Order: sequence, then C-alpha cells, then structure tokens
Amino acid sequence: MSELLLLSGGIDSIAIAAWHRPTECLTIDYGQKPALAEVNASAAVCEALGLRHSVLRIPVGHLGAGVMAGIEPTAVSAHVEFWPFRNQLLITLGAMHAIRHAHSKILIGTVKTDNRHVDGSAGFVDAITHLVRLQEGGVVVEAPAIALDSVELVRVSGASLTTLAWAHSCHTGTLACGACPGCTKHSLTMTSLGMNR
Repeated sequence: MSELLLLSGGIDSIAIAAWHRPTECLTIDYGQKPALAEVNASAAVCEALGLRHSVLRIPVGHLGAGVMAGIEPTAVSAHVEFWPFRNQLLITLGAMHAIRHAHSKILIGTVKTDNRHVDGSAGFVDAITHLVRLQEGGVVVEAPAIALDSVELVRVSGASLTTLAWAHSCHTGTLACGACPGCTKHSLTMTSLGMNR
C-alpha cells in the first residue's frame, strides 16, 4: 500500500517517518510562521532517512489565527496556537495530493496528548477518516500513534537522536522561541527521552 505522510518537521511526524518509512512525505506551507523551518527540517529528515519529500505551498495565512499565523488568537479557543480547521485543511490537501500521486493511505502524526484540540482527538480522526473514505479514490487516513504519547511514539519508532535533532516544533517562527506550546512539548519530550542533557 502506497503511503503518504503529512510531515510537519516536528518530533511526532519525524518519528512516524522513521517508523513507517512512507512512500512519500509531504510538507505543507499554508502560511504558518514556522513554515520555512518546517520545510527545512522535513527535507533534512527525508534526506537522512532516504525518503521522498515534496512541498506543497497553499498560502492561506490570512485565514489563520493565533501565534502560528502571527494574528491575535480567536475567542473560540483558549489555546494560543489554535488555527481554525487546520488539520481538516491539511488532511484535505494531503488527500488531493494522494489521489494525484496514487497513494492509498495518508499518515498523520496525531498522538494521544493532541486531544487538547478537537482536531487532535480520536473522534476527529475517526470522523475525517470516514469523510475521506466516502469520497472517490479510496484514500484511507490513519493516525498510527493516536494511542501513544510523544515519548512512547519515539521509543516505538526507533527514531535516532540524529534524526530527531532536525525537529522544529516552534509555533512562532523559524527559530525556537522556547516558550510556545510547541517548544514546551519538544523540551519535555526530549528531556523524558534523556536527550536534553
């Protein structure tokens, strides 16, 4: 089965790249502030792992919100990194790319702790999987780490420190701010793995 991984360049999607070795990895620049760093991290990981990497640029930053868009957070979410319908958009774009390139499965890097956002919950993954499968093309969406936290995922994946060192998790820009939720998660994960010493 030909698999397409939505590769953001963060720890979770990098670990899934190392674990599943998909046919192709796709990084989407949708106008997010850290896009350049995400693309660069993803390209470096794919080169290190010998995986095919593609980049899709769909600039919709003006529709975003929060620190990832550099726009004031919306009142509909308490999370500063909330971007309305972001995962739905990325999966839809991934499905379009998958159809064009004859991939039958899309892998996403959702882990169990992502359920702080509705679009990171198991219910959302089930719903979007069902929605995509209803449409022509027979594309399947799978979140192979939905039952794992980031530390468990890295351990299961066998991703090396050298590979994980490329990760860019900051939500605010191309250099790690050290304070946003992405940087905090990155630091906690690396510390739990004994890699921040």
